[in-house]
Amino acid sequence: MKDTHSILLLIALQEGLCALGWWVAGWLLGLPRRVAGHWLVATVLMSLGLLMVVQRGTWPVFVTYVLANVLIVSAFVAYRRGAQICLRLPRTDAENLAVVAIDAVLMTAFVLFPAHPSYIVVSASVPIAWTLLRSTVELYRGMSAEASVRTARAVAGPFALLGLVFCARAVLGLIAPDAAARPLNEATTFNTVAVMIFMLVGLVINMVLAMMVVARMVLRLQHLSQRDSLTGLLNRRAFMPLLGRQSARLRRYGETYALVTLDIDHFKAINDQHGHAAGDAALVALTGLLREAARGVDHIARLGGEEFCMLLPHTDLDGAVKLGARVRDLVRQAPWAHIGDSLTVSVGVAVAQHASETGADLMARADKALYRAKAAGRDCVVLAEPVGWAFGAA
Repeated sequence: MKDTHSILLLIALQEGLCALGWWVAGWLLGLPRRVAGHWLVATVLMSLGLLMVVQRGTWPVFVTYVLANVLIVSAFVAYRRGAQICLRLPRTDAENLAVVAIDAVLMTAFVLFPAHPSYIVVSASVPIAWTLLRSTVELYRGMSAEASVRTARAVAGPFALLGLVFCARAVLGLIAPDAAARPLNEATTFNTVAVMIFMLVGLVINMVLAMMVVARMVLRLQHLSQRDSLTGLLNRRAFMPLLGRQSARLRRYGETYALVTLDIDHFKAINDQHGHAAGDAALVALTGLLREAARGVDHIARLGGEEFCMLLPHTDLDGAVKLGARVRDLVRQAPWAHIGDSLTVSVGVAVAQHASETGADLMARADKALYRAKAAGRDCVVLAEPVGWAFGAA
């Protein structure tokens, strides 16, 4: 058996095993079935297409050239569309259909009107290269938005490499047709090298797609462990390290920062009178108001129950008090139709004053200011000691 035949059969077997793996992932291990289904279909189409290529000279030309190439191009399209669904990227269905249709037309034209072998090499390689390189850009952008640049490069790299291999095959098919423009099933040195690269990178593509899924699951679990399930805000576990890093920046660079803590007044009465669903709705609505008041660099956390905290980098006394007052006013003025009454908050403000003060110490001062705001009649902003300055209870 010719060397290229053996390698093509190995690739077909490899893709079949990958298909089994995607079936297990989607139907037994919980990977979204739409994603796993696309990649399962891709590996099956790839395997069938390569098996047809091996049968060139034995099976009808239309099957081994036209149908085989359409199946292989469709496989790469399925890989791309599955990645788009996985990363929640815009679908490119019209473009994908156009690529498959163009490939089918070009390959049919070759069968009906035989031309120079370079024609079929270019016609078969360009649609695949286009799909792979477009997938590279999408994967890199999608993973960069969700994970690190290093992870994005690791995921997109194999698609880029295989795309460049097909680009090289198309170019060499034009400039050196005797060496490169030979049907893939023929045992030439160029074809042997090309299919070996195809085999290795094809395996890596399935591996990096699996890695992408695992990386996104890890990021999702990390997100869930650091976020409050109701409001989506940071929880105490995620907030305290941020506070510690800000304290370290104060010691090293002298960058001041502030904390604003707040508590919904009479929140227990809301739950008792209107039910916990209304209380939860109030917490979610308050989250929106806090985000409206905050700057892009600020961090907001729900520390527990109805208690919230805002970490304000690069903020002095005046800025912190103004933000606390803005939050109080936004809550006063907001419509609270789901509880049929107005809602107010008590606010405590503390500004880091000394490099020796830890984040925990500042949090304690802010909490004391919050308790004093409640003792002062609620619905007010109180500055932490030693200033002890209260602002307008209404």
